[in-house]
Amino acid sequence: MTALKLIVWITSLTGGAVGLFAPVGVVKWLLQTEPEDAGILTFFFLPVWCLLVVAGLLAGRRLGVLLTGGKRVYSNR
Repeated sequence: MTALKLIVWITSLTGGAVGLFAPVGVVKWLLQTEPEDAGILTFFFLPVWCLLVVAGLLAGRRLGVLLTGGKRVYSNR
């Protein structure tokens, strides 16, 4: 694995982790403020949470590509 691929891989995973763990605070806040509504709100929040993880992965990949020179890293050449 080249250094460019490694940088893109690490930044992608970092972006995904941010997208995964950032909403945890929102769910904790819901449980504290409205415990009776937290279950249904968390259920509807799950698809948004998945979209945030994917968006974090894509943003991290774009950042990694920009950091390594703005070229495609996973080309067949």
